[in-house]
Formats: sequence, C-alpha cells, structure tokens
Amino acid sequence: MDLLDESRFAGIHTFVYVGLRFDWTSGVAEFNFRHEGDHEELSFTDVVVFPLPEAVPAQEQRETFERVLELLYIATGTIYYKAVAPRSVSVESVSLAPAAVRWAQHLYRDGLAEFAYRWSLEHVLEVPLKANFKESLSPRCDHADSGRPPLVGMGGGRDSLVALEVLSAAGFEPATFMVEKRGRGARPLTLSAGATRGRAFAVTRRPDEDMLRKLANNTLRIGHVPVTAINSIAGVALSVLHGLGPVVMANERSASEANTVWCGRSINHQWSKTFEAEQLLNEAVRDHAGIDHASFSLLGGMSELVISRLFAATSRYDNVVTSCNVAARRPGGGRWCNDCAKCRFVFLGLAPFMSAERLVSIQGRNLLDDSKQISGYRELVGMSGHKPFECVGELNEARVAVQLLARDPQWRDAVVVSDLSNRLPPVRQADVDKVWRVDPAPGAPVAYRQALEVWPASAKAGQGGS
Repeated sequence: MDLLDESRFAGIHTFVYVGLRFDWTSGVAEFNFRHEGDHEELSFTDVVVFPLPEAVPAQEQRETFERVLELLYIATGTIYYKAVAPRSVSVESVSLAPAAVRWAQHLYRDGLAEFAYRWSLEHVLEVPLKANFKESLSPRCDHADSGRPPLVGMGGGRDSLVALEVLSAAGFEPATFMVEKRGRGARPLTLSAGATRGRAFAVTRRPDEDMLRKLANNTLRIGHVPVTAINSIAGVALSVLHGLGPVVMANERSASEANTVWCGRSINHQWSKTFEAEQLLNEAVRDHAGIDHASFSLLGGMSELVISRLFAATSRYDNVVTSCNVAARRPGGGRWCNDCAKCRFVFLGLAPFMSAERLVSIQGRNLLDDSKQISGYRELVGMSGHKPFECVGELNEARVAVQLLARDPQWRDAVVVSDLSNRLPPVRQADVDKVWRVDPAPGAPVAYRQALEVWPASAKAGQGGS
C-alpha cells in the first residue's frame, strides 16, 4: 500500500453524519458528512439517484422509503469515515431504532475490519457510535408474502445470474437492479439480462468529487467497505419506492470463511455477505422501517463450487458474465483482467464443469496453463500466505476443484493443475462432502427455497465432468 502522511489530519477526532435530504421531484438523495477536529474539518456529500415511479407513492410508502433511506445513509457513511478513520462516530442527526444502531455498529467494527487490518488501525474494531434512539416500529408489511415481484441484485457474476435463472424458472417474474458509480457506466450484463426477464433498474452513486481528488493524490485512506450491505439497502429502498417484493441477493455460504485473524478478531473480506450480516440488516429494516423479509440471499446454503456447477448448466450468459473488480475499475477495461485472485478462482471453479474451449471463450485465457499464475493459485489453496482479500471460495473448495481437475484428461496436464496436485494432500472426505452439501438458504422464505429445489435438476445431478 502506498505511503501517506497519516499525521495530516491527526487533529480530527469525530466523523459526523450531518444530515440527509431527498428530492421527490428528481429522485436525488444527498448524504452529508463531516470530519471534525480541533482546528480543521473536512466535509463531503454523497449523491444517490433513484429512478422514480410514474405515479407519486402514497404517504405511508413515502414514509417507509425515507426510513430505509436513513439506513442507506448510515451504510454509505462507512465510505467517508475510512478516509480519515477518527476515533469516534456521531450518527445523532438521525434517530435510529435499537436494531438499526446494532447494525450500524457491526457495519463499522466488522464491515471495516479488513480496512482496519490493512492500515493497522486497531481502534476501528471497537469504534464507538454516538446515536439517538427512537422506538421500534411494528412490522407493517412482509415483503416475502406481498405477492409482488422480487428484486434481484445484479453484479454480473455467476451467483446473481443463477439466482435470476432460478426465480425466472419458478415463475416469480423478477425485476433486477444494480448500483453503479457515475463514470463507470453500466456493465452490459446487468441491464440486458434484466430487460429480457422483467423490469431493470439502476441506482447511481455520485461520490464526492473532493474526496475522489484527495484519494487520487494519496491524501486520504483507501480501503474495503461493506459494499454488499450498501447495495442491499439501496435495493430495499428501490423496492419500497416501486412497490416491489423482497431484495434477493446471491451471497454464498463460502463467504463466512475468514481471511485471517488479527487482534483476536476474524478479518473477513466478505463479512457483509455473511448470514450474520443478513440477519442484522433485516432486523434493522424491521425495527426501523417496519418491513419483514426485506432482503435475503437465495444461495446462502451453497458453496461457490455448487454455484459454478449450476451456472455451467446454461450457456445463456457466457458472453456477458464478469466477476473481475480490477477490470470493472478500468475505463473500458473489459470483463476480466485475468491476473487477480477473483479471475483465478472463477476459472478454477468453472473448469470442472466446462470444456477448456468453452471456459477460455468466456475468460479469454487459460489461466490453469499459465505458469505465471502458479503463485496466485497456491494462495487460493492455502499453500502460502492467507486467503486472498477478494470474493473467492473457501480453501477447501479450491482444493476439491484441483482434485477433480487432476483426474480430468483435458485439465490434468495444465501447468497449474500439475503443480498443485503434486503438492496437495488428498482432501478429507468430510471436507469434500461439505463442499457439495446444499443446505436450505437460511434466510430465504419457503417459496424461494422451493424454487431452488426444482431448478435445474440436471445441474445438480453430477459432481465434476464437462
């Protein structure tokens, strides 16, 4: 990580949520934040633009939306807090229900744990939040029983596409949404996939320009934030605004495996994808906005390898699927960088279920036959370092994939497969069984669990092969 002058803002002691506003004529939300110190301050404004419905929502719907928007404000604040990471946070401009305060505390202490680890900021793990409480709301509606179309969060990867296919096949007629930063442009997959299945929405974030300049000049701290929590709450707000059903995410069981341990705490890059985070979010929305089953993961009982197998059952998205964050940050950077942990894991996870020709047509290169990728793959299977800080599967999943490929004539002689299979001991059968086990998604309502049981039977029939 590049060096920066950490004493520059040493006098700043509190990160303050100044206030928010929403314009019902434009769909623009403005979130205001300030870093306060004894002799200086920094102010930032984040703008989020929602597509508005054709008809003006009823008063109760507007009130519910504005309450969910307050939760999005809280989650978005983590992006600006980390710029300086002072020792105190004040959210007193927004009164929060008790469960919303608990959720906010976890967003900072767990959702920013990787950031804290990378910058050696131990105080972030226990940063205090000053909050004003208000009474909990009784649930006004249950989105799972509303009969309204679900809203599927789309990121472009295998997981969200599997969720979309499952719900479409079960007759749910899902809508889709994405959250995009201004300037990056929509990934072609996200809207085109939704447009062929139902309504498609885009929520646009406009980060503060001054913050972006300071980050580019290495004046402020960069780092990982709980993105999935931010996107999930943005989806819930969008769902309320347009009278839709629950927000369906595609977070896998594998997300619960930590990357490392630091200061006695598990540091998990994917914390906001875990079932713990999902529960905290839903409790916050229920308590603060009166909505039951606001958001859940459809794939929470599956490993990454099972999801890869399901994805391989259809070639519908081969030309648009993407899971590379490096490429997404590059202007016109394509779908894959083919040199990051995520690209490596996606290739490894799909290889047991696809021909080499098909997989290379998706990602553009055969990463398993590239000797330059060996060190990166050794990290993925736990032979060196720690599990990469990326959205990748468990170490055992990577080992099981290698074990499958070592028995496959079309893959076993690839340089990466050969290297790893000669070094790794056999995976214990109990660990293999765990990888292939499909549990009911812990947070999904019954009707959604049943959809998973019927799509597609052929995709669940085998383990491995191409």
